[in-house]
Amino acid sequence: MRRVFSVLAAIVILIAGALFATSDIQRNAALLGARQQVAAQGMLTALLDQETGSRGFFETRERTFLVPWEDGTSAFKANLAALRSLEVGNVDLDRMLDDQAQRADRWHAEVEAAISRFGQTGRRPSVPEAVQEKAIMDGFRASHDALDASLATQRNRELTVATRVAMGVAVGLAVLLAAIGLLARRLIRREDARQGAQDELRELLHGSESESESRLLLIHHIERLVTQAAAIVLTRIAGDDQLEVTRGINADESRLPIADVETLRPRSCMAVRLSHSYDRRPGDDRLSRCEICGALPVASACEPLLVGGRVIGSVLVASPKSISSERRLRLSESVGQAAPVIANHRSLALAEMHALSDTLTGLPNRRSAEETLKRMAAFAGRSVTPLAAVMIDIDHFKGLNDRHGHETGDKALALVAHIIRSTIRGGDFASRFGGEEFLVLLPNTGREIGLLVAEKLRVEIGHADLGGVAAISASLGVSAMPADAATADGLLRNADRALYAAKESGRNCVHSFSSAATENEPARPAPPTGALVSLAPR
Repeated sequence: MRRVFSVLAAIVILIAGALFATSDIQRNAALLGARQQVAAQGMLTALLDQETGSRGFFETRERTFLVPWEDGTSAFKANLAALRSLEVGNVDLDRMLDDQAQRADRWHAEVEAAISRFGQTGRRPSVPEAVQEKAIMDGFRASHDALDASLATQRNRELTVATRVAMGVAVGLAVLLAAIGLLARRLIRREDARQGAQDELRELLHGSESESESRLLLIHHIERLVTQAAAIVLTRIAGDDQLEVTRGINADESRLPIADVETLRPRSCMAVRLSHSYDRRPGDDRLSRCEICGALPVASACEPLLVGGRVIGSVLVASPKSISSERRLRLSESVGQAAPVIANHRSLALAEMHALSDTLTGLPNRRSAEETLKRMAAFAGRSVTPLAAVMIDIDHFKGLNDRHGHETGDKALALVAHIIRSTIRGGDFASRFGGEEFLVLLPNTGREIGLLVAEKLRVEIGHADLGGVAAISASLGVSAMPADAATADGLLRNADRALYAAKESGRNCVHSFSSAATENEPARPAPPTGALVSLAPR
């Protein structure tokens, strides 16, 4: 095998050298042709600049037009010299360049004399003189076209020679490769297939959006890697005290039976327990027997999902045929490739859950509430359905904390959160909006029904038992789209105003807001406890 790789390495070096040589020939030929074309075009452009400058001077007598004349004269000489230097010893090109130079010099002399005469006497070139100058210029252009055609022919000829050299090298290399082609082709195809599969897995893993998706991708990859095999992924959940099973297409209960999934623990898997690979065949007599794969009737290979020295699970593969060492190595490589992606998805999911939830009540936090409000308001606008918002504030919460301690205050918050969750519908949304405030969003609900839900919440909170502590109450404000507000911000602001009005009215009551209400409206007398009040204008 080493000899084969040595020969392959020598061939690779030879191919690289040949390709470099031929590409260098082609590159030099193309570069030379490009430089010649640029210089030839520069000659024509320089002469045209001189012509433009002289015409401008004859028409206006402004000497500023002689600047392009002088610049063109210098540029023509520079490009002519550059073109001669690019093709030293080329008799045909030298002859054509001499012809170009003579025509240009003749034209230049004629026009320069006319410029001098015009500057001294003010007499412009006569029609015969102008016709003669044009004839010289036309002759120059015809000669220049012939030069361009000659340069193109020469460039194509040189590129053809370079291409033939490349083809000759390719034929020679093909003959050389034929000697070991079968073995090399087999090795390369195998390695390409392996690398392609690993690259595909890597790309798909990094493009996956969740832990479950990345687990299924890994399983599908393994079941393609080991034909007729069944694969499952075991991941630690519930505080790392339980294993969750993710099955592939082939890993049904008949092919990979795992009893009592609910009782599986990390120590049930030997790969997780030992933090290294654990393979077995039917009939293996080992001191340590795996509770998961030990009773399987077929051979199995189990690879731990290791991330930073910590085992987050394992991958179990059961196959009716023995798994070759090459496939086993690729299995380990694939699992090692997937482990950090699975771990990252898990960490991101946990971080997102913590970032969007309140640890004390278990409800979504304000950030989550604001995002949900925007989404629900947008949907209500598109579907032309109402959306009610209920803002809830626990009455005298600071006094409750001061008299009974923060632990009692925390219990009150958790209890109110529980009451809200158990009262609203499954499609409704509740969050701890901050401090002792809660926000409830009721989709497809108008102001009237929102008031009824708010009143039910107020009554349930009033019946809450804090274990011997004085009873608690809450003030609630209700606003609805589109009756009271046209935007999410307006809906939230109006619900907050309604809540403020409820607190100003003596607390332990429900107020609603109407878009017709104004901040300058005179204050109203406090309603009796428990009353439902609307802020609609009188």
